[in-house]
Amino acid sequence: MESLKKWNKRSEKIWLVISIISTISTIYFSFVDDFDNNKAYYLLTLMSWGIYLIRRGLSKRLGNKKQ
Repeated sequence: MESLKKWNKRSEKIWLVISIISTISTIYFSFVDDFDNNKAYYLLTLMSWGIYLIRRGLSKRLGNKKQ
């Protein structure tokens, strides 16, 4: 059970890094391309932040139930 908690923490950190990198790259590409046709970048950024926040919320909720 302890290894599952470690895996969940690693997964949260990975999604946080992916979210930060996608946010930075979206902002960069928006300035480089003059905000033309960047809707896909914004969608991917929102999806990665959504996955991170959902994983974070679920791990907190499951952690509270086990205590």
